[in-house]
Amino acid sequence: MATSNPVAKLSRGDWKKAKELDEARKAGTAPAEVDEEGKDINPHIPQYIREAPWYVNSGRPSLKHQRPQPVKEKSIAEIGQWFYRGQKAGPAATKFRKGACENCGAMTHKKKDCMERPRKLGAKFTGQQIMEDEILQPDIDLGFDGKRDRWNGYDPQEHQKIVEEYGKIEEVGRNACRPREK
Repeated sequence: MATSNPVAKLSRGDWKKAKELDEARKAGTAPAEVDEEGKDINPHIPQYIREAPWYVNSGRPSLKHQRPQPVKEKSIAEIGQWFYRGQKAGPAATKFRKGACENCGAMTHKKKDCMERPRKLGAKFTGQQIMEDEILQPDIDLGFDGKRDRWNGYDPQEHQKIVEEYGKIEEVGRNACRPREK
């Protein structure tokens, strides 16, 4: 395997000088090598990490090939962005529309993907009980933590409704146990 390694092309004297300079940088007596962006390159980084591969090599010292490339980075979903659960898009249609699910009449899926109970005569033939369309789910790319976040999408207002409902039930229970005044 042929590489375009500049160290391999040096003469014996030049190679010795480069090695001494490298040792001096490691000892701290010579200034550290500076990359294209003006950042110091740690002299203790091994050569196989410090040098870029032949297909990326720019001819100047740099650790850019070790940093994440902006083209390859995935965009991760925002905090609080979540799927719509159990929501429907607007009111139901009044008659069957061409291209809708033959079973329930919703436009967002086909018969084989329908989650409704299979009808003896579908909405295509009867035109009755046509279901409303579902909201199309957004394409959310979640990171490692986002996939495992148990509280993402939690709405505390839903819990408050449950607490109020149980409060009403307890109030009715207390009123039922009280003796009536005559």
